[in-house]
This record gives sequence, structure tokens and C-alpha cells, in this order.
Amino acid sequence: MRGIFVREQVEAVSVRNKVAVVHLQRGGGRFRVEGEPGLPFALLRVRYPRSPLAYPLHFLGAVLALRRLRRGGFEPDVIHAHFFLAAFPPLLLRSLFRLPVVVSEHWSVFLPEDPATLGPGMLRAARLALSRAAYVLPASDALRRGMEAHGIKAQYRVVPNIVNTALFHPGDARQHDRRRLLFVGLLYEAKNIAHLLRATALLTRRHADVELEIVGDGPDRPDAEALAAELAIAERVHFTGLQTKPEVARRMRESDLFVLTSRYENNPCAVIEALASGLPVVATRVGGLPELIDASNGRLSDPASVEDTADQVQHMLGALPDFDRKEIARRAADRFGANAVTATLESVYADAVGILPRRD
Repeated sequence: MRGIFVREQVEAVSVRNKVAVVHLQRGGGRFRVEGEPGLPFALLRVRYPRSPLAYPLHFLGAVLALRRLRRGGFEPDVIHAHFFLAAFPPLLLRSLFRLPVVVSEHWSVFLPEDPATLGPGMLRAARLALSRAAYVLPASDALRRGMEAHGIKAQYRVVPNIVNTALFHPGDARQHDRRRLLFVGLLYEAKNIAHLLRATALLTRRHADVELEIVGDGPDRPDAEALAAELAIAERVHFTGLQTKPEVARRMRESDLFVLTSRYENNPCAVIEALASGLPVVATRVGGLPELIDASNGRLSDPASVEDTADQVQHMLGALPDFDRKEIARRAADRFGANAVTATLESVYADAVGILPRRD
């Protein structure tokens, strides 16, 4: 739920490549570097306290972890950092270790719809780190445009999040008494669950025979449950809390439509997983969602209009027989499956290694 897309990418890349992970964890108590056995890749956790020395410890921990990996026989060709703050230690060490650095960026703060902003110091840090990377890998083209609008000049390649197609795939068609709408995600302000509930209430007033399942948890859940009762749709809305990935995959196969009414989004894994399950999607027209949704797999709605979202859901429910769920899944696998994303990353790594002699 929180950043699992990083681990899923590592697991996919490690099938064809030797991978080690260094996790720099602030607030982890006393300073220490620990290994974690039993994984298909090497993992070192660098834990350090929140203190005035946090940034030096962050840097020192990365150095010690890299040296420990090399003593164990792991000689990296490239360092792949996730988020720009994680890029500083390898970038500062680039001349010492002669390793190119690529940086994946996922933070929606660069999107114009996100109300959060980077302060002047953080924005300068982002520009400094990302401009010095061999390549910067935003998860969506919308995020790339947002980063460029913030004055971040870099060599960009868009690399989306990955989906496990062995887990997320179409199933047999099932008949239900009601049409099943599904939402999966953390329940916080970005997901705008109130919009989704009001659209569901509007559909029921139009005599649409629907039920909504909300998979996930978060700070907005109590208000969402209260709003469902206030709208007199509590009988139609099922809050099922956090579920395992296999359970989410099963529910996607058994649903009729995935609905996401976010205020802002980058490259949401839940939408990619829904598509890989052959599940059509209605989503708000924000961030990277228009890159995922077209007439072949769903419809987009106005994020400011509950009525438009209800209209799009109602249209889709009437048009479900026109959608080929196996074709939706095939196209998603071609774009977001492990083979496709790993091949893109391997191309980036090879190019980064090739340009290393020109970066000093």
C-alpha cells in the first residue's frame, strides 16, 4: 500500500539481474547497518535516528552499506535511487566509486493538482540532484511535465509502475444481483472518497442497481463511513479494510467496474492492476490517469463534478458487454508487465553505463 511499487520493481528486475537494495531509514533508532535474509535479492537496512546529524548519517550509512556489499562480492554497475532525496549519497560518491546514478521519481508534489508544495530549499535540492543524474525516470509523462515546470532540467525517460500479471489477470465472468463497483487504495485526501460516495448515491437515486466495495484504510475512513450513512447508501457500500494482494486480485476479477475519483494521481498501481485483471475503469481526469484510460478500457470524468462521474459510471455499466476484458488485460500486460518494464530499465541502465566516461 505504501511504496510497495518500489519493491515490486526490484523483484521484477532481480529475475534477470543481480540486485542489492540499500534502505536508508530515518527514525530507526540508533545508527546501524543490518542485513535482512530470506529475500530473492540482497537487502541492507541503514537505520539512523532523527537528530541534527540525520543528514550526515544518511550519507555515511549509504557509504558503509555500499562498502559492505562490495566486500561481500557485489560489484554494482549502476545505482538506481528512488526519490530525489535518496539520490544525494550516490551522486556525491559518483566520482569516488565511478558509478552512474539513475533516479526514479514518484512524488506527486510535482503535479499541478497536488496542493502540497516544495519549499525553496527542497526545490533547490530536487533541481540539484535530478539535474546531475544520468537519467531521471518519472512514473508518468504528467509527472515529467510537472517536474519540467518546476525548472528541473534532466535526461528523462518515463518508466511506469509494474504489475504482477501472474497475480492480476482476468477470470471467468460472474453474474451478480447488483453491479459491483470497486475502489482500492489508501483513504486520505488525495483519493477524494466523498466524491465517490456522492456519485454512488446519485446512481442509486437514478435507480442504478449498484454496490460499492472500498478496499483500503486510512485517516478518512471514519468520515467516509459517516457520509455513507448520511447519504442513505450504507447498505450499498462495503468497507473491507486492508487486504492482501491475492485478495485484491480476486476482488478485481469478480467486479464489474473500477472507480477512482482522485484529486491528483501519478501512475496509480491499483488502476494498472485493475486493467491487468481486465477490469474497465472510470477515473477522474487528473495527473497521469489520461495516459492509462482511453475508450478501449474506460472513461474519464471531471474531478470537480460528482454528476459527471455518475454519468460516466452509468454509461460504462450499460456498455460493459462491449468491452473485451481479455484484450484490456493483454494491453496492460504489454505496457506494465514485468518483461516490458524490466526491458525499459535494462535499456536505461545500459545507456547510463555507456555515458559514464563523459560525466566527471
